[in-house]
Amino acid sequence: MEIVIILFFLVGSSIAYSAWKKNKSSGSIQPVNDNNDLDKEPSDRKCLSCGYEGKMKTWIANYAVPKIILIAGFLLGYIPGLIFLAIYWGKYKCQSCGAVGKNQPTSDATPR
Repeated sequence: MEIVIILFFLVGSSIAYSAWKKNKSSGSIQPVNDNNDLDKEPSDRKCLSCGYEGKMKTWIANYAVPKIILIAGFLLGYIPGLIFLAIYWGKYKCQSCGAVGKNQPTSDATPR
């Protein structure tokens, strides 16, 4: 049990340190793509379930339920939390039907 706590502390502290370092030096990073001629943002997506086309938010970052599930997964066991995070990281939720991960970027949102 002690090894799990130590592992949890080491991984958590390394993530916290890298996030702190990134936020501390936010002015020194230059954007890679400066194309301002695109009229659609990368969050413009098309749902494959219902056909909705528009802006979608990422599921874990913008909704409370997946955050609660993620925290519970980490508290009940480190591995279930990691599995949940790996499966649903970067998935978008449809604003119309609520499908998670069943969408694709619109053709105009891809970088040129």
